[in-house]
Amino acid sequence: MDWERWLGPAPKVDYRFLQPEATDGKRKPRAHTNAHYEFRWWYEYSGGKLTDWGAHHVDIAMWALRLNGQTDGPLSIGGTAKHPVEFKDGYAVQNDRYNTASEFRFNVKFPGDTEMIIKHSDNGILIEGDKGRIFVNRGKLTGAPVEALEANPLADDAIQKVYKGLPMENNDRKGHWANFLNCVKTRQEPISDVHSHMEMLNVCHLAGISARFGRELKWDAKAEQIVGDDQANTFLARRYREGYEIEV
Repeated sequence: MDWERWLGPAPKVDYRFLQPEATDGKRKPRAHTNAHYEFRWWYEYSGGKLTDWGAHHVDIAMWALRLNGQTDGPLSIGGTAKHPVEFKDGYAVQNDRYNTASEFRFNVKFPGDTEMIIKHSDNGILIEGDKGRIFVNRGKLTGAPVEALEANPLADDAIQKVYKGLPMENNDRKGHWANFLNCVKTRQEPISDVHSHMEMLNVCHLAGISARFGRELKWDAKAEQIVGDDQANTFLARRYREGYEIEV
């Protein structure tokens, strides 16, 4: 592996592979590395579960809010987070182990008293409103509105409308990859478009910044700036290593 190219714009560090000694005389804990899959657990390259699974779930939650006209914002985000290392001024004071949050619970506030709770447990999305609740993950879809579909099914074109009228079929399979390839050919906007994903990832990254500083952040969605917190604002963009600068 070309470690220099793999790091790219990230800070220059040595490749790390740490295999701890066995703790029970039989098995060894998982190796700690800063490459490939394990890059997720270092803020230098990613955001831990907040931007890993969090990106999937917050995306669906934001999609639901958008369809209900509730995504102006967010206004603020704050909560609690547990890290495997100590932090000072937003940076880990130790560099010999993973540093992203292992446990967290954040409250994201939107206009109209709408709230989104992001937490490390319960892998799925729970949507609650005046008409009941729906829980969905990759394995199930439950709730009173779902049960009501048996007696009151959706209109034939309901899913097609949600999917912007675009086809999801390709080679007898349904998937976003098929929709994306179709949009490459037709130049249409995909179902999962870059603008909605930017809004969703703003929430995930703001949660990560809040976790690193341990305080609530106020957010100006139009200006895309954290309000009244110059220190936290410096975390909205990374410093690029020389030779890997990106100019927009």
